[in-house]
Amino acid sequence: MRDRMNRRRFLASVPLALLYVRTGQALAQVPAAAGLRVLADRKSFRFGSAIDLQNINDPIAAEIYIDNVNSITPRNELKWNSTEKRPGVFSFGSADRMVAFARKNNMRVYGHTLIWYRVPGWVSDITDAKTIQATMNRHIKQVVTRYKNSIDAWDVVNEPLEYDAPDLRDCVFRRLLGDDYIRMSFDMAHQANPGATLVLNETHLEKKSDVFEQKRARILKIVEDLVAKKTPINAVGLQAHFRPGLDRIDPEGMGRFCAALKDMGVGVFITELDASCHFLNRDKGFTPASYADIFSEVITVAAEHGDLKGVTVWGMSEKYGEPDEKATDPAAACTKRVNLYDENNAPRSAVDGIRRAIEAM
Repeated sequence: MRDRMNRRRFLASVPLALLYVRTGQALAQVPAAAGLRVLADRKSFRFGSAIDLQNINDPIAAEIYIDNVNSITPRNELKWNSTEKRPGVFSFGSADRMVAFARKNNMRVYGHTLIWYRVPGWVSDITDAKTIQATMNRHIKQVVTRYKNSIDAWDVVNEPLEYDAPDLRDCVFRRLLGDDYIRMSFDMAHQANPGATLVLNETHLEKKSDVFEQKRARILKIVEDLVAKKTPINAVGLQAHFRPGLDRIDPEGMGRFCAALKDMGVGVFITELDASCHFLNRDKGFTPASYADIFSEVITVAAEHGDLKGVTVWGMSEKYGEPDEKATDPAAACTKRVNLYDENNAPRSAVDGIRRAIEAM
């Protein structure tokens, strides 16, 4: 314990600490404690990040999380494809390690995700309503109950709408159960853990366009119907994957959306905040400093107009990130999603943007 405290004091005492990485005798940079966790804790605010299993095993990567967040979201380890690859055969080893890491470092855990259109093939092959409903119930009950004392919030239904359209997505759950599969999912999750915060998570709800305004309206209608049926929904998650040069934040539309949810007694989370630099050639005035304004504005609008329950960034350092889907595009300006730290573990302007937003709460 004393060794770790000495290490933490050392990291906090210099602008940028340098640690040797054994592989190839390379020299890697690790950021000093940026103060985001200290600030979030002081504000009693939930600030988290998506995390991958390999981050826990890398001492430098792990330290970045420990110094910056008080909540983690396992990026893949709680998805259906990880926990129940075969019917009724559950595997929790990787998720258990994530939860143990959080417990060791006094972090909360946000569960992602229970019902999503991306499922194992055996789930997609189900052809009758009775079987799919029983399968959903078994899966949700098994996963949520296992982590009843460890995971306090869940993305119950993830991305129920089409990516770039306000229409409900064609997935096996909707094909067999109709639109009511959303209500069923929340009821099942609530039965498994009545104390958990239950979230409907969706894309593009913070962006400007007629289509995205229609997506906000469609989500509000879904939530309104759930509330009218006394379905236990506590919040809507705004993923907030931002694409500079392609997307624009819609503070008015997003603000109205968050306020409407608040009026219904439903909160908001920012659940997957990051950025992309693939479209920067479309915005000649964009600079690395602009990321601070993007990250700050999304959080500020949600906090000022809605009941903001927490913010999660979709990763801490690009050094440990996986190449995204556009990495092979020769016209792309980058290969990974933009997080809080760059490929050298140097802080981006996004760190200051988030700090400003949390300080203003």
